[in-house]
Amino acid sequence: MCRERVNECSGPITWCNRSADRHRQDIPFRKIVHENAPANNVYEVISGTVCTCKVLKNGRRQIAGFYFTDDVFGLESAAKYPLAAEAITKTEIRIFNKQTLTASASFNGEVAHHLLTLTARELARQENLLFSLSRSAEDRIVYFIVEMVQRAPPKDGRIALPMGRQDIADYLGLTIETVSRILHDLERRGAIKIRYRSIALRDQFVEGRAGELPDLFEGIKGRQPETKQELDEWLVSLEGRAATIFNLTFLSRWGERARS
Repeated sequence: MCRERVNECSGPITWCNRSADRHRQDIPFRKIVHENAPANNVYEVISGTVCTCKVLKNGRRQIAGFYFTDDVFGLESAAKYPLAAEAITKTEIRIFNKQTLTASASFNGEVAHHLLTLTARELARQENLLFSLSRSAEDRIVYFIVEMVQRAPPKDGRIALPMGRQDIADYLGLTIETVSRILHDLERRGAIKIRYRSIALRDQFVEGRAGELPDLFEGIKGRQPETKQELDEWLVSLEGRAATIFNLTFLSRWGERARS
């Protein structure tokens, strides 16, 4: 079990002194939080990758989320943590006392706004995941790839996948065999190129699809591009390439249009 060192910083997470090593922990592949432990702290990922998870009655693990550099977890308003948190790579975290953050938010509007933004972002991620679980296995894999494009730090222009395929399966409610089969099928069809713990998006031509491209942009961003330059820059980004390769037209990251 990790020994916690509580950060008493009164400001929001991103304002804290990142050189204050006494507030940090290096965690080599082990539990950070145990399920049902007292929910006293909030955690910020400095480096590495963390997952939150729960072991179901049938013995299978369900991963609820992945957290990368600068992500925050443990914001639940509950007396006990409903999920465990595990480091799935060598991870460095910063720990904050939840009561201290709550007290700061009560008299500092900027702190309150920051915490509200973090909470809203987490709720949106959970909503998107819940929606994806109602779709086909291939759609779930595509959702996961796009989520990693948007959230995971890129590695030499590639989509970094610090988690293993069993982790991906536990996140998407699939078997590891299904995850491997669909990834290799996407590679065979020329959409991606798989390397160890990373994926490259293969270049796809967009000629003849000019009328579709603003809708693809809207499908991910939730709005139309303001200028042609904005659209062009987005199309060459990892996110834009993923949208064109997988022909994503879901409004606002798998939103209302996908539900209709």
